Amino acid sequence: MTAHCLMEWAKGVPLLAVVVSGVSVLAVSVFSWWQLRIAREKLRHDLYDRRFEIYMAFHELLVAVVEKDNVDAELRKAIAAWAHSPFLLDAKLGDYLVELHKEAFRIAAQPKLIRDLGPTTVESIQLAAKLGPDKLAFGGKLTELVGAFEHFLKLKDFSR
Repeated sequence: MTAHCLMEWAKGVPLLAVVVSGVSVLAVSVFSWWQLRIAREKLRHDLYDRRFEIYMAFHELLVAVVEKDNVDAELRKAIAAWAHSPFLLDAKLGDYLVELHKEAFRIAAQPKLIRDLGPTTVESIQLAAKLGPDKLAFGGKLTELVGAFEHFLKLKDFSR
């Protein structure tokens, strides 16, 4: 090899090093981004069971208010599940769950209030007439509940 060829070859080596290091930095960046994405989804999978318990407690409450006369157990279960919501859900959904619980409590208290007022008072008749539509409207919130939890319970399948 002549000195001139050796000199030309040496000039190409730093350029090659820059290209190789650039490609490797790009590869590492893509790999890191992919790992971060998978880690986030893994966290969603790990939290799924705990979030689903909260959803089911309120689902059972909605159904019980419509179908049962005594929903004390479901009310207790829902408020206990709500206690976990600040750590597993966002504040907006937590506020929505509190409002659902208050509405369920109000509807569940109406039969006792009707009994306490007496069967023939105007207030008890009005409350009794309102109880059925209130229960139906409350049961209709099931679709709303599903929509509220959809973001937290929908998972991605990375196997494809």
